[in-house]
Amino acid sequence: MSVCAATCNKLNRPPPRLFPRKKQKRCICDPIAQVKKITGQPEPLPVTEINQIRLSLFTERNSDGTRYLVLRGRDLEAKYHQRIKDTDIRAICLYIRECPKRITKLDLCYNQITDAGFFKLLKKLLVKSRSSINNLNIMNNKLTELSMEYLARYAYYVNLKYLRVNGNPIGTKGGEYFADFLRINKTLEYADVGQSGQTLASVAAIASALHIDHGANATLKVFDLSRVDPLFNRYNLESKWLAYHMELLLVNNSSIVELHLQKNELIGHDMEFLVRGLRQNSTLLYLDLGYNRIGEYGAEQLGLYLAEKPELLLLNLAGNGIKDTGARALSFGLPFSKVRALDISSNKITDTGIMDLLYTIKKPYYMRFLNIWGNKFGAETCGLIQRMLDSCTLFQHTLDVKIYEVDGILHAAYYPNPADRNKHLYYCELEYATAQPIYHIKRNVIAEKKSFKVDCKHRKKLDKTSRNALTDYYTF
Repeated sequence: MSVCAATCNKLNRPPPRLFPRKKQKRCICDPIAQVKKITGQPEPLPVTEINQIRLSLFTERNSDGTRYLVLRGRDLEAKYHQRIKDTDIRAICLYIRECPKRITKLDLCYNQITDAGFFKLLKKLLVKSRSSINNLNIMNNKLTELSMEYLARYAYYVNLKYLRVNGNPIGTKGGEYFADFLRINKTLEYADVGQSGQTLASVAAIASALHIDHGANATLKVFDLSRVDPLFNRYNLESKWLAYHMELLLVNNSSIVELHLQKNELIGHDMEFLVRGLRQNSTLLYLDLGYNRIGEYGAEQLGLYLAEKPELLLLNLAGNGIKDTGARALSFGLPFSKVRALDISSNKITDTGIMDLLYTIKKPYYMRFLNIWGNKFGAETCGLIQRMLDSCTLFQHTLDVKIYEVDGILHAAYYPNPADRNKHLYYCELEYATAQPIYHIKRNVIAEKKSFKVDCKHRKKLDKTSRNALTDYYTF
């Protein structure tokens, strides 16, 4: 025994190795991938086929044989923690062009598409004979004025009927390019450029593009110009010029059926310009002035206009602070009008004003839609509403309040109007609070075409009302 071994025995240690072991090399290859190479099963799928499988899950089927491809950013973010980008546009174009069924609608709202992606979409899909897309929703992406320039260049070849670019920072120059698009294109029927950084310069260009006397666009039916930023030289706000351009638009256009001017800071005196244009227009059926500042004087001007028996069917005055004086002024004109849908919610109206309006409800053209929540009314108004519900002058499915009784006193509670889905549909909100798992493909029932006087794309449909069918359930 060596001295080292004897010493280790005394210290209870194992003797050291004269030849230490070599470190074994670890295998860095992927065994699963190696097995697939050897066996050849399963065969690797190409990238386009993977995208087709995924995109087919978001394709809604319609009863008329068409399809809707709905790729909303909020839904995708909740399910896959990502949104559609420019790199995904190629796969979308291939899927739509190779799909055996006709895809007519493409919804890409709330994604991260830039000008490069929009140009590829425009060139590969939106040009005539390259796809069947006639409905494009690309709101709240990252489009700039460059995208509108591309759109104006291809305006003659684009076959869209429905286009939403609201929520994109296209700016003043982009609005002028959009006006050029309207002058050349002859197929667009619905356009939404709200909240896109428009100023008075672009508003003037867009309004002039819709003047029929200039030989311009004569096909547009629905136009949304909400949240305009009317800058003029060094003045911060000149809403009267916006009202002036809208007056000229109403005078020189006979194709627009819906006009939406929400949140434009219009005041009472601006209504003089607007009403002057309305008197010379015989085609407008839907006027949306929600959340402006027209006040009592503006409501009085509208009341005088309604007394002249215009063709107007829908009127939205929510959030305008018209108070009791404005409500009384409206009540003088409503009995002579054809208005069937009225929204006066959040207007600081008390019992007096609400009752003045309710007394005018019973007229030849019955009210099919009425929003009054957000005003200060008490038991007296609640009693009148209850009597009108009992006598079938009003219907619960067309009203946004519900009457209940506590200790013999009537109160009103907020009851979401089943006929009021404007906000939900306009902002493309999810049907549920959280994203639902995809366990089946959604199927839509497309009703047969009927002759609607107001074909509100996002605001449902409003047809004629007959006295003999008052108890039917109307879908507004």
